Amino acid sequence: MKRRVILILFMAMIAVSTAPIIAKWLAGVPAVAISFWRMSFASALVWGYSAIRPQGSLSWSNRKKTVYAGILLGSHFLFFFGAIKLTPVSNATFLGTLAPMFTILIEKYILGRSITKALVYGLITALAGATIIIGNGFDLSNGNTLGNLMALASSAFLAGAFIIAGDVREKEGTIRYSRNLYLVAALTIFVIGLIRGQNMLGFSVIDYFGLFLLGFIPTILGHNALYYAVKFVPPTLVATFPLGEPVIASVFAWILFNEAIGVNIIAGGLLTLAGLFIITRNPQGLNI
Repeated sequence: MKRRVILILFMAMIAVSTAPIIAKWLAGVPAVAISFWRMSFASALVWGYSAIRPQGSLSWSNRKKTVYAGILLGSHFLFFFGAIKLTPVSNATFLGTLAPMFTILIEKYILGRSITKALVYGLITALAGATIIIGNGFDLSNGNTLGNLMALASSAFLAGAFIIAGDVREKEGTIRYSRNLYLVAALTIFVIGLIRGQNMLGFSVIDYFGLFLLGFIPTILGHNALYYAVKFVPPTLVATFPLGEPVIASVFAWILFNEAIGVNIIAGGLLTLAGLFIITRNPQGLNI
């Protein structure tokens, strides 16, 4: 079981890392529309699967918790894709993947859980690797302040969603949980989009295909795998794996677009993967 969960986490990291590559198709699509359609397609796919293979219903208490998690997840995507429009991608990528910093504080000081040294050391190592990858691309100038704050807020929202997922998944199946989660997230984004007067229709076929891929690969294959794993491992451990996104995304960009991979990506990538190795080698951090 331990090896299977670790393998699933690495597969989730690869799937989630396709998001920046797919987003290259969507330069002309507003952040709200990207977020809405990503969640809508993901929700439709999971509900469609449930129609073929019934999954049962959430308990009333877990249904309420899932609504809260869905609002947080929808807010995460809104703020993250909004940050990409306002700050350099390197800033948004780094600040938008700091969820484990929030989850570790919540688990330690609010939930009173014990945090192993291996988890702390592994997280620090992975963060150091991510910092090296960003390198000189990170820009804290005043013109990027709003975008940086939005990216950081997106990490906090995602951390809250992971914490709730860990609680709900103790008694609920992945499909039963995620189908409601994505539906609430899509509705949250839709309401915010209406309030802001954002256009969420009228895109090209290629754009809709890219939005569908966002809903399928990084969401169904990526996030669903994370929500599966969070039943067996601490939320902080699960939240750490998206730190590998810049590494995998750089490899994809090299293969698909012939983009150069610099020394900082190689060195930082090895350090990030070393951090993940430290974490996954810690049996006390695995509740299985």
